[in-house]
Amino acid sequence: MQAKLSRRKIADHVATVIANGGDVSEVLEQVAAYLLETRRTREAELVIRAIEDTLVERSTVVGTVTTARPLDTTLRESIEALIAAKSVYLREVVNPAVLGGVLVETPGKKFDATIQCKILALSRAKQ
Repeated sequence: MQAKLSRRKIADHVATVIANGGDVSEVLEQVAAYLLETRRTREAELVIRAIEDTLVERSTVVGTVTTARPLDTTLRESIEALIAAKSVYLREVVNPAVLGGVLVETPGKKFDATIQCKILALSRAKQ
């Protein structure tokens, strides 16, 4: 039986591999296998959060971008510039329920420029 690693140690390992140009998919598969083997799958979200927080400390940001259609190169570059980190990894979520605009979420921050958000703000201002 393996010794139980803390979420912080797991996060440090993943951040180091990413910083050294390692294969992100491979290291995440290893973490998933470790969590399965040690029966810690309930901690997966906490481990992910710890990894993202550790990456932010090292000027690498993992963000989620939700749009109605896939990002084009220009919009992707604009979002990466908005985040302003040394390295930016974006998870793209295409959600047709988003009428238009973009929702960008990074650890501790949220930028909502969707049409739905703007309509809601207009309706509140009208009242």
